Amino acid sequence: MAADLLRVGVKCVIKRTRVKGVRAPHIHMKIMIPEDVRDRLIMQEDEFAEAF
Repeated sequence: MAADLLRVGVKCVIKRTRVKGVRAPHIHMKIMIPEDVRDRLIMQEDEFAEAF
């Protein structure tokens, strides 16, 4: 699944910011999904699907 998401252009940007007096940083994640992700995910139709 990870390879498919990378192939179609889905990305995740992670930003870490230090917080004074706190050991763990503040983390902000942003998922970027192309508008045409459904079209990009479609693979060739299975020729055997119609036979069954």
